[in-house]
Amino acid sequence: MKYQFTWQASYDLPVGKNRAVNLNGISNAILGDWTADGIFYLSSGVPIASPYVGSNQYLYQRADMTCDPSKGAPHTATQWFTGDCFAVPASPYVPGNAPALLDHVRTMGANNLDLTLSKNVKLGETRNLRFDISSYNVANRPQFSSPNVPTNSSGGWGLSNGFGAISATSNSPRQFQFGARFTF
Repeated sequence: MKYQFTWQASYDLPVGKNRAVNLNGISNAILGDWTADGIFYLSSGVPIASPYVGSNQYLYQRADMTCDPSKGAPHTATQWFTGDCFAVPASPYVPGNAPALLDHVRTMGANNLDLTLSKNVKLGETRNLRFDISSYNVANRPQFSSPNVPTNSSGGWGLSNGFGAISATSNSPRQFQFGARFTF
């Protein structure tokens, strides 16, 4: 990844005994003294590999790049980049001019938020009960996997063979987790 940013924050909610929203008794036992934790992760994608040409696994070579595949690309799951920008080199013995990795054509980056609510309940001086409610990928935002970049032995790439299409995601959908931990 070229760029990535991670931000973490923890906040004791102002609800409970001797806090902004003062609670006592059973209401404090249930609603008071919760902590909210969040992790936000943002990153750019990774470079996509150039397409290869060849019918023999030992004689693969990179294609010729005739234009910038990121210009005018719709960046959708059906077409992530422009596949018409690649051509089979004129000679099977001369490598194409496309770089091994297309630095300016990257996969979809990550944009993720995870949240946790937790509460510690003291049970004497040495015992503690902790409750957690966690949610991962809160926004339920899919992160597309790498687009399809097949090897070409016939002489042309196009949408008909799935070139540049994305068929999977690389993250999990929104998930919840509930937990309790007793320490003594």
